[in-house]
Amino acid sequence: MGKIDRDYCFQDNKDFMTVALPGGMAIVRRKDDAPELQECLQHPEKLLDKADILKDSRTTTAGVVKLLKNKEVFIKRFNNKGLAYSLKYMFREARPFRVWRAAWALEKAGIPTPRPMAALAKYNCGFPGNAYLIRNVVPDIVPTLDFFIKVKESEELQKSYIQSIALMFAKMHDAGIYHGDAKCSNIYVEACGKDKFAYGVWDLLSCRFGNNPISKTFREKEISRIAWSFTEIFKRLGAEVDKGDIKAKIMHEYMRR
Repeated sequence: MGKIDRDYCFQDNKDFMTVALPGGMAIVRRKDDAPELQECLQHPEKLLDKADILKDSRTTTAGVVKLLKNKEVFIKRFNNKGLAYSLKYMFREARPFRVWRAAWALEKAGIPTPRPMAALAKYNCGFPGNAYLIRNVVPDIVPTLDFFIKVKESEELQKSYIQSIALMFAKMHDAGIYHGDAKCSNIYVEACGKDKFAYGVWDLLSCRFGNNPISKTFREKEISRIAWSFTEIFKRLGAEVDKGDIKAKIMHEYMRR
């Protein structure tokens, strides 16, 4: 993989466009630009009000809503948590912009991840306000627990899953991308037919990337966290599996790349 241009996805070019907003700014993927999307950039709360809310916490509010030609999109608001938050993040890049950069790096590396369509951040007298990310909806998502019930019951699927995620993370790491919150719930599962699945990564807020492969220490840390989450999900399903054994299986496939 060649050098990642960190700023390309924030420039006006053939793929992206910047949009000035009252008290803020936005970045839009040109292929997704449409009057409806531009309206959402001006009034993101109107779109969020129409959404079927999936998560509503102190840090984020997120849901799915129909937008472009009745197409479902995912919208997430990164909430401003008050004065202490504003001071802490005053000189940091807005959270949806960090996700935007990470998604672009993954896309360039050929790693499946939901495609951001637009990101915007608002400011009040220089202090960060709410910020938003709008992305595509991955079709036919299989909930993590539902999928792991299948994994628990099928050695063949378990082997295929371990092989697939090991190769995916090896490719990420070789491209200089460190997820930062690698766990099975952040590896999404997409049904692709009867007993066939595809995998990708999301929840990219902790993602970091550079132009050199990541270190052995960080590789092992990421794989260990995946193995730990694997065993924790099995416990929730009333099954026992050895973390060391799962890590060894993942590392075996990882090293075969």
